[in-house]
Amino acid sequence: MMMTEPSDVSAQTPPTSDERPEVVGGLAFVDEVKLTVVNIDVFVTDHDGFAVPDLTIDDFRVLQDGKQRDLSHFAVFTEEVISKIVDAQPGSSNPATLPPIESSATAQGPGARLEIKPVYIVLFIDNENLRPMDRNRVLLQVQRFLSEVMYSHVQVMVVSYQRSLKIQQPFTSDPREVSDALRVVRKMTAARPEQDTERKKILNEFSSIQQQGKGGTERDRVEIENRIRSYADVVANELDFAINAVREVSVTLSGLPGRKYLIHVSSGLPMVPAKDLFYQFSTVFQNSSTLAMEARFNHRRFYQGLASAANSQGVTFYTIDATGVGGAASGVSAEYAGSIDPITTGLYQINQEEPLQFLAEKTGGRAILSTNDITGGLNRFRQDLFSYYSLAYTISGSGSDTIHSLEVELPGHPEYELNYRRSFVEKSLESKVQDRVFSGLTFDIDENPMELSVEASSAEPASDDRWVLPIEVGFPLDSIALVPEGENLVGRVVVFVAVRDDDGRQSDLQRSEHLISIAKGDLESHGDDRFTIELPLLMKSGSYRIVVGLMDQLTRQASYETIHQAVSDES
Repeated sequence: MMMTEPSDVSAQTPPTSDERPEVVGGLAFVDEVKLTVVNIDVFVTDHDGFAVPDLTIDDFRVLQDGKQRDLSHFAVFTEEVISKIVDAQPGSSNPATLPPIESSATAQGPGARLEIKPVYIVLFIDNENLRPMDRNRVLLQVQRFLSEVMYSHVQVMVVSYQRSLKIQQPFTSDPREVSDALRVVRKMTAARPEQDTERKKILNEFSSIQQQGKGGTERDRVEIENRIRSYADVVANELDFAINAVREVSVTLSGLPGRKYLIHVSSGLPMVPAKDLFYQFSTVFQNSSTLAMEARFNHRRFYQGLASAANSQGVTFYTIDATGVGGAASGVSAEYAGSIDPITTGLYQINQEEPLQFLAEKTGGRAILSTNDITGGLNRFRQDLFSYYSLAYTISGSGSDTIHSLEVELPGHPEYELNYRRSFVEKSLESKVQDRVFSGLTFDIDENPMELSVEASSAEPASDDRWVLPIEVGFPLDSIALVPEGENLVGRVVVFVAVRDDDGRQSDLQRSEHLISIAKGDLESHGDDRFTIELPLLMKSGSYRIVVGLMDQLTRQASYETIHQAVSDES
């Protein structure tokens, strides 16, 4: 399931004079009854895996947090319908500008219409956890697949990761640009062979001990245990960075409208680094001392956090294990293979595949595992892209970040398989503004009703290779709401700042609250002035994209502005 970002439908009623506080300035100030429209995309297949296109709104039952919800909108999409609608658009190549399509053939509900939402696909190539031959074989198949699905409303970004994120190709609807980016990626190095080499040495040591038939000495036990611990530490540390990189990309997509997918290509990710080696150790030495270490290295909570983050951003994971059948699963020399417990080999494969299955299932996507030819799995993805049911219902917004569970049922069709996201996050306005700021690190945002301006001054050296870059955030005083507090008029705004350098590395979000206070008698002479806030940014030399978001806490309106700035001795 791919659930679109919940949208706000506001039933606005101006407050009476008794209800309205005395307010000066601001772009708008009305009481709002917030209704959140929850959209759920549901994929329905029969026992052969083919899409089922002939269900109606009455066939579905939707429960949020265990309570049934009445559907307000319903639509059926197929690739044929989508291609006709997209082809009918008058020359719009930007999916964000495609207008809703009015139709009564496959839509039901008040004001029913077919709306083709933009589709964003990030191809995340995890070179830190890939073998080059596996990667290149799979990427050729992925490249062919993407070239077939890149309608004008579908955009693809190519991202590689190896110790750091790099955007190889920003979002594009041109298959040739994606092909060129993948050609570059196929020439890159990949880090999994280094892990394989160390793992193979440890397994070969186990085999050597077993072939001696003595069960190993205490010295053997200590040496191998230390080596496994060291190996697990390295793998766990690298895995933490890789998971954070995926999370970072998901956050970048958060403010985008439409359907968002992340295709993750790896040679598997461990749920517990060195789990198979822990098992082999306990088998050879009849020792359970590694159980505590296995618990320490368990990364399930990290994957749960990643899945939760993806769900909150509306991102669906499609994971691909490029290892294929056989592959490098055993990781041990042929002369010793017979001495290794078969369970150890099986544990390695299961341990590497479990996170891929988990992430796909929790976000409503699919995992492609244990196959050299991923065409079948990609065809399922294509079916999910273009053949689905769009369901919607409304809830009264809570105004805060709230996680809701989702269940979709077909009471009259137990033979069908349903795939959809199992939860969604109802977001507060502040969270939505933060999402937009993060998305602004990659995409241009044209939303500036408060006439926000951002200017950078000359950077000053701080320490070593770091600089302090002062930025000045300005806005007209009459664009924010001011309320009487004693002898003054007071307004409150929140400023959000995020930064990304040319290599794709980005900062954490900075948030700061600011109080604007002006004497009532001074308003007339200063009402047209611009209020400025100076913020110091600490950064290294380089070229940066700086995104600033401004939110008025009273009117709940927001503006965004982006600047590009170089920081160096010359600047």
